[in-house]
Amino acid sequence: MALFTTTTIRDRYHNAIVDWQERNFPELSILSSGWDKYFKGQRPFELVAKVGEPPSNVIEFGRYAGQERFGRADLMDDEMFYKARAIITAQCSTELGSIQQHRMSLERHVSDEAKYAIMRIMAEELRHAYQMLWVLDQDATWNRQGEDIAKETIEELLSMEHGEHVLDAFNLDFNNFLDNVVFAAIIDMVGKYQLDMQRAFSYAPMACSMGPMYLEEGFHLGSGKRFTKEIAVQAVQGQGDYSLDDVQRAINKWLPRGLEMFGHEDGGQSNLTYSFKTKTNLQAQTEYYAEVADLVHYINTHIVRVFNPDMKVPEARQVVDRVIEERNTHAGVRYEDLVKLPSRSFFRWRGKDEHIYQPFTVTGELLTHDGKPAPSEHYLNYLKTALPEPFLRSADFEAYKERLFEAQKKREQRAHAAQV
Repeated sequence: MALFTTTTIRDRYHNAIVDWQERNFPELSILSSGWDKYFKGQRPFELVAKVGEPPSNVIEFGRYAGQERFGRADLMDDEMFYKARAIITAQCSTELGSIQQHRMSLERHVSDEAKYAIMRIMAEELRHAYQMLWVLDQDATWNRQGEDIAKETIEELLSMEHGEHVLDAFNLDFNNFLDNVVFAAIIDMVGKYQLDMQRAFSYAPMACSMGPMYLEEGFHLGSGKRFTKEIAVQAVQGQGDYSLDDVQRAINKWLPRGLEMFGHEDGGQSNLTYSFKTKTNLQAQTEYYAEVADLVHYINTHIVRVFNPDMKVPEARQVVDRVIEERNTHAGVRYEDLVKLPSRSFFRWRGKDEHIYQPFTVTGELLTHDGKPAPSEHYLNYLKTALPEPFLRSADFEAYKERLFEAQKKREQRAHAAQV
């Protein structure tokens, strides 16, 4: 029995996204010509919507628990309607934005196999964007007060340039191929959580879209995990294009943005109320952070086996734990030979006040000066030791610096007002 059926959107929108692809992802034709070499036996890429089955036809929790899923947008009240629209928009924006990012450094690939893996990821992200256009296009009731919300949303999405997407992670530049693979490992992992949570979506067309997208996301995560591990292993062997410090800095760059993709730690209750997702923001973020920790441990286990080729995986994992915990050398492996999991507080732009624009180190220590959080200048000097050098020269980091100084100024003003 097929897991899904396929369909398309109206010609006007199908042609519009094909035009978008030709401008932003012309390499799709290269992927098609080499598909059998790298993905032989796997179903070739098609730009279609895949319609699966939701877990059930009944909403399982929240305000409408026990009712049939909403099959039409006009059955949702205004707040639910616009929140659903925002989630669909954000999902589509992430797919389109990541394609624009991956292309920046695609030709700096570490191998042809890695290049084709990234192109496949880009193609599947294009299909996921297409899927979100289908969610809007297949339902003629996406309108409010005489406005064609579907048309407006689709046109807005296909006009977004790099730097204009909904979430910060999808506006950052890729500076080298390490960004491609670490992004796939860390940021696409957030996508896996979002798609899994949204299987319960109370709007039926969205729920029917999540299963096929979730299955495809596995290749993205697997590729990112594999190639990040391979680059790290090559680094400790003195081979490849990148050092272990480069790998660490890339993780430091992307993990904070991944954490923020879940939304504010105190939020997400309305997603449960409307049965858009199955977890609050904090619950999902916490589970995600634990899985990133497992990813880092996996990379380190393979590093330990570089130094100890005959060592079994369980023993190598124990060595990782000892080296990290004791910050000492075991089985010939030094603390400096392993990658580290950044703190959830490090380099945060969004979230709780105690995290954002605060001078936390990678290990979660608060830099201080005279008993107070360290001045912004001190923290910027620290970040030069922790983030990729090309990123430090980017417009994104310049914008962060401005917000960092502004946040310090506001804290100083509040402290002064409290003393008066």
